[in-house]
Formats: sequence, structure tokens, C-alpha cells
Amino acid sequence: MRTQINKFKAIVFIALVIISFSCKKDFLETSPLDKFSDANVWSDPVLAELYVNNIYGNVGWGWDMNAGSVDESRSRQEASFDIGNSLITPDNANWGNWNGNYSDIRACNTFFEKVGTVKFDETLIDGKTQKDRMVGEVTFLRAWDYHNLISYYGGVPIITKVYGLKDSFSAPRNTYDECVKFIVDECDKAALLLPLSNSGNNNGRATKGAALALKAKVLLYAASDLHNPQKNSLITTGYSNPEFLGFTSGDAAARWKAAKDAAKAVIDMNVYSLYKANPAPGENTSQNYSDLFTSRQSSEDIFVRFFAASVGQGVNGWDVTPNGWYGNGGVGAVNELVEDYEMADGSRFNRSNPAHAAEPYKNRDPRFYASILFEGAKWRPRPADLTGVDPVGVMQVGTWEKWDNATSTKTFVYGLDSRNSIANSWNNNTSGATMRKYLDPTVDIQAAAQDLTWRYFRYGEILLNYAEACIELGEDAEARSYINMIRKRAGMPEVTESGDALKMRYRNERRVELAYENQRFFDVRRWLIADQAYHPMHGVSVLYPLNPDHTTAAIPTITPIVIQLGAWLDKSYFFPISRGEVNKNDKLVQNPKY
Repeated sequence: MRTQINKFKAIVFIALVIISFSCKKDFLETSPLDKFSDANVWSDPVLAELYVNNIYGNVGWGWDMNAGSVDESRSRQEASFDIGNSLITPDNANWGNWNGNYSDIRACNTFFEKVGTVKFDETLIDGKTQKDRMVGEVTFLRAWDYHNLISYYGGVPIITKVYGLKDSFSAPRNTYDECVKFIVDECDKAALLLPLSNSGNNNGRATKGAALALKAKVLLYAASDLHNPQKNSLITTGYSNPEFLGFTSGDAAARWKAAKDAAKAVIDMNVYSLYKANPAPGENTSQNYSDLFTSRQSSEDIFVRFFAASVGQGVNGWDVTPNGWYGNGGVGAVNELVEDYEMADGSRFNRSNPAHAAEPYKNRDPRFYASILFEGAKWRPRPADLTGVDPVGVMQVGTWEKWDNATSTKTFVYGLDSRNSIANSWNNNTSGATMRKYLDPTVDIQAAAQDLTWRYFRYGEILLNYAEACIELGEDAEARSYINMIRKRAGMPEVTESGDALKMRYRNERRVELAYENQRFFDVRRWLIADQAYHPMHGVSVLYPLNPDHTTAAIPTITPIVIQLGAWLDKSYFFPISRGEVNKNDKLVQNPKY
């Protein structure tokens, strides 16, 4: 998408330069090259498309997303701000990006008010006219912004016009039900206008599948316990406006049926499929899963954003690469996540099992090796000045106890990726493991940026969404078949459970399959299990102890340690609206207990 924006900017710049030099008007009457009048933008389809591109540019992404604020990751800052401690107040309410989302909504509303004056070419591209496609894209993008808002706050004001300076800016919150219906209707409208797929420079723009995937996600969230008054006491106890938090009427089963049907609609498009869904016997399923997240395009892609190093728009892997490769290691894998990856035979990891505890990284779910860098994991060649210490390129977060015969004392050697490393000791996280997912091992972060395709929606998520709705409707056999599609691709044995046991197995499957994909943060909230995710968080201590004969153990002792305290208050299921917004808009009602 950034590549497209740059191309459009270049085209517009050249065109305006030519016009400025060929025009006979006085020089003082020419328009600045970095500003376009309202009339310019809404008479020229190229400028109108550039306007839409700028809205796309505000769709957030990030290595970490919300992983560092749930039980997936912790950064190198042990005392980093943790919303699980319920420290967010209306005075520091930055979560949810209220202002950013409403700024984009205003841009979308401006587009809808002005688009009628643009003289579009009627040529069909990918089966749609330029106007239909752009209207569909902006309809989708506005629905995306509203989905973001209600995921944090519950019901919010639905604004579909552009306010003028003389207008009253006060607007009441719409109910959660009204917001869901609005977003679903917008997704349906967008789906009718958008192509099944895009080609050429349009790759990365919204498609019909993106609109239907957003609809499916919104309905999945809406059906969940967080918004069900029979499950969430915040809706029914002591709050004057429960309609902002969830449903006050209606049938929970009907909401799950709507979520199921919406996910199935994406499946039944027959446009998408799991990446390398049917591995051959002995095939490296860990590599297959890893390749999905470093591939430029895949069969799973529904809505993505491209970053290309070749045009100066790559991403810097420094943020997440371990410090022994001169990175920051900013997305640490907490031990809670590490232990939730199953054993390769499908059994649970159990630290009380002596074999599991002795070698906790052995014989695990193949996705573990594709997603996490841990002690002893082979990664990539070290920087030239460190190859003498580690010629292979193996993750080292541990401490080696060594015996000094000359002084008859115990000494310590610290791993290159530890907090006591000779390489950037001030960097790296405190977890004792770090994220591998998305990192391209062929790219040297000291020399180059990395290509990245950030997948907002992928087919694996849709299959899991469908399975969850089936479980909630008691359709266990159907749910198992779709969960097992995911597990087959990963090289894991099938699940066979039913009832609550299947639900628990599904939730863990979703946790590991979608790790670091901005899912867990919302899942623990909509399932009302945040008290299980916000507690003292653990990393690991990795020690190669001295043996009685003064040799150093070849296998480390890996011990969980608390790296950050945590707590949970139920009010944090919904985020506060900032005090500034409430002061500006006297019709806004604050969320409960803030």
C-alpha cells in the first residue's frame, strides 16, 4: 500500500510541476505543490484515490500490537505499563485510539459527501468500476474504525456526517446493538461493491472477502460472553446504561448462529485456503508455518498490508531481533505462552512431569519452533564480530557456571542474548525467550530492512471463528473438523473432545495458532477470562550449573521466575473514554467504575 501511495504522489507531483510551468497565469496565483484545494481533490480521480490511500495508511499494524499487554509478551522494561494492573483512568486513556479512529471516520464521511463530484473512468478493473471499488473500500474502512472503537469501549456515537464549525459537536453514544448492526450493514454494502480479488497495483486493497471477514469478526465478538448480560455482571449490576456494554434483549443462540453463518460465508467463497494445508509424511510443518509469515503472498491472505524493502518501504527488524544479533528483542515470549504450546503428541506440557521440566523445549508443537526463539534454538549467523563466540547462530539467554582452576573459584559466562551480554547488554526482554514469528532469518538487520506482509485477516482465523461458533451452538463434530484442519497443517494430532473440554482445547488452539496476531488481547476479554491472563507474569532463568566434577552441565536448568506483577479488575473489560472527550461532549456517558 505504501508503494502505491508513493507512486500516486510521484504522479501527482510531476503532473502539477508540468501544469505550473505550462500555465500562463501569474506565478503568485499557482497553488503550493504540497496542498490541493477541495476542488482539485474532488474533481480528479487520481487525487481522490490518493485521499483514500491516506486513510489506508492509518490502519494500524505492529510487531507487538497488544501482545505486550496480555499474557503473550513482555518487553525489556520489567516495570512497563500493564493494563492488567487496571492503571488506566480517564486521564491517561490512550488505549483504543478514540481520536485516531474518529479522525479516520471524519475522512471517510468527507469522502462520501464529495465523491459524487469526481469524474471517474467507467472502465472495469477486476470486475468493478473505479468509483464502486473506492466507495466499497471507504465503506469497509469506516466499518473497520467502528469495529476498533466498540472492541475497546462498547457502544460509541455513530457519526455519518462531517461537522461544520457552527455545528454542535455533542453526540450521544449509540447502543452496542446499534453499533453492531451498523457495522454489519456497512460490511454488506461494501461486499457488494468490492471485487473478489485485486490485481496489479490494487493488491492490498479491500476485497469482498475482507468486508465479509470483518463482518464475521464483529458478529463473533458480539456473540461472546463479554456482551451477554447472562454472563457479564457489568451489564446488569449498578450501571445506568447497560445498553452501551452489550445486549439487553435478544437470543444468545441467534447471535452465535449469525456469527457462524458469517464465517461460513467467507469459507464458501472458495477463494481462500490454508497455506500448505496437507503436509506430506515427514514434511517440515514447522517450516511451512514459519514460511506463511515471511511469504509475500499466500492462499490465506484476506486483508493484508505490504512492506517492500526494495522500494525503501521495508520494516526494521531491530525492534524484535534478540540483542545477540544487535537487536532490541522487544517482543518477549512469556513463559505462560511457551507452556501453552502442546507436546508433539498432543498432550499438555506439564512442568510437574520431570521429563518435561528437564528439557521444556523438546518435542513440542511444531508451531512453537516457528514462533518462539528460546535457549538453544538455531537462528541465523551472528554478526561478524560475534561469530568467534557463536559460530553457529544459536539463541543464548543462559548463564554458564565455569570453574577457574587457577583461583579455585566459580565464574560465570553470560549468553549473547542475555541481559548481561557483551552485545547490547541493555537490550532484550526479561522473558528468557522472544518472538520468532514474522522474522525473516535471511535478513541481516544491520544491513537491510525486511519485506513483510502484515495479515489483518487470514483464512486460518476464519476457520477458527467458525469452529468457535459451532462449539457454542453444540455442534461439536463440525467444530472438530475445522479445528483439525488447522492442526493437520501444523502436523498435530486431531482433537477428539466434546463439550467444555472441546471449548478449552479450542481456546488453547486459537492461542497458539494466532499468537502475536492481535487476537489474544481481545479473546481473554470477550471470553471473560482476563483474571486468568493477568497475574504475576513469568519468564525463565536459564542456568548451566557446575557439576560435582567442576565440568559445566550440557543441559541447562530452566526455571520459571516472576518478571512482572499483575492484577485484574473487572472494570478493565471496557476502557474509559478520556476525560477530555467527556468534557467536550456533554452527552457522552462514561463506562462503569471510571
